[in-house]
Amino acid sequence: MLRPALTRISLAILLIGALAPGGAPPVPWPRGAAPTAAVIDAMVAEAEQLDAREQVEEWLAALEAGEASEHLPIVQADIDAGLYTKADLFRLGDGFFSHPFTASPDGYGDGHFVALRRVHTGVRGGLDTFSCAGCHSVGGPDGAGSSTQNALLGGDGEHESSANHRNAPALQGGGIVQALGAEMSRDLQYQRDEGLATAVKHDKPAVVDLVTHAVSFGSIIVYPDGHLDTSKLDGVDADLVVKPFGWKGSVSRLRRFAEDAARVHFGIQSHVLCLQYQEAPDPAHMGPGPNWWDPDGDGHPHELEEGMLTAAAVYLAMLETPAIIPPAGEGLRDRWARGAALLAKVGCTGCHKREMELANTSWHETADTTDGEVVLGLFQDGEQPRGSNQVNLFSDLKRHAMGPALADPHDDEKGLPRDVFLTRPLWGLAETAPYLHDGRAATIPEAILAHGGEAQVSRDAFAALSASEQADVHVFLLSLSREPRVRVVR
Repeated sequence: MLRPALTRISLAILLIGALAPGGAPPVPWPRGAAPTAAVIDAMVAEAEQLDAREQVEEWLAALEAGEASEHLPIVQADIDAGLYTKADLFRLGDGFFSHPFTASPDGYGDGHFVALRRVHTGVRGGLDTFSCAGCHSVGGPDGAGSSTQNALLGGDGEHESSANHRNAPALQGGGIVQALGAEMSRDLQYQRDEGLATAVKHDKPAVVDLVTHAVSFGSIIVYPDGHLDTSKLDGVDADLVVKPFGWKGSVSRLRRFAEDAARVHFGIQSHVLCLQYQEAPDPAHMGPGPNWWDPDGDGHPHELEEGMLTAAAVYLAMLETPAIIPPAGEGLRDRWARGAALLAKVGCTGCHKREMELANTSWHETADTTDGEVVLGLFQDGEQPRGSNQVNLFSDLKRHAMGPALADPHDDEKGLPRDVFLTRPLWGLAETAPYLHDGRAATIPEAILAHGGEAQVSRDAFAALSASEQADVHVFLLSLSREPRVRVVR
């Protein structure tokens, strides 16, 4: 990777290969053998280089107000012209992710109220933090959020009880998740179109069972005139676009994920979103500004350019994928293996599918509001995915009803049922506590036992296991982790 997300880890552990007590075999590295001295030297040099660059940026920002913001307004036309490499875009996206937004010159807030507030005001959002990194830090950079960092969405700006709680998810592997969602969407839409062709050919309705990547999304009835009966759809919208981002599965692309997050958490607005409204910005979402370029009317136009959204999407897409790191020692390793089998036995892998096949290892990112696309490699040039294209995601990227106990207290702006949530990918799980959409569970077993609705049978089967068997499952799930990296900590 160009600059993988770096987790805190002792260099001494790196050097000795993480030897376990009592002479047990070393903890296995995700890529096989422990790193060589040359690899360790390269990791240390990379960490030192990153630290030096971040320090220089801080000093420059102190010496010249607004200097840290000068790299943010890159334009899409320059990217389209080939003026930026993938490495450049990744670095710029990294800068966007860690940049602390300010009222001037960035346009933080709406020019009237720029103080932090815990409870969001309606769909326009916070303000509840200054940077993406401010809430994505648990388990290392680009990680999850703590319970005190929960976003309180859609409230009245004052009372916590008026809002829906959201715990910030870890962000590793987003490019692969987006690519899987896009493949599944294309499959479903192809099946719909094939059904329409059949209905027209035979001049009668056709029933289409929608299955992709071994996941069933229900069925539709296609009529010869093109009308669709979508009442039997399951876990996906009528447009048949799998939306793998957001706790409720409401966002399909990393670009839109970054754009929406900037709006609701910082008040940093993209005029690209305004273009979707064609005539004028929607005041409820964007504010009563004079035009598309300054929708919140704070006097700071072009707060978030299209090119910066591309850089943010490239950065998120090229973060490393989580890894399965089994425990050291025969005893724990045996329990780890039993836990994997028990997870399947109680039915958790019915939704948290262990593997999904990714046919295409590139991802597509929409460059503008038309149907133009920029195609960017998911991996570095010449790098191949590990092993095969089987992704250990532990999700079906489908929405499920999880029962009243887990339901949100309020409706959300997307209109999805309060108890419906996307099957959260479990990869990287060990480093993302607390758990569930609102961070209510401190441990993995607590999160399992909080499941209901469509997961009730599996939840009850887990609860019926012996304490030792439940511990085996817990041991296995704790192996869903992140690759160790070197990071300079001051």
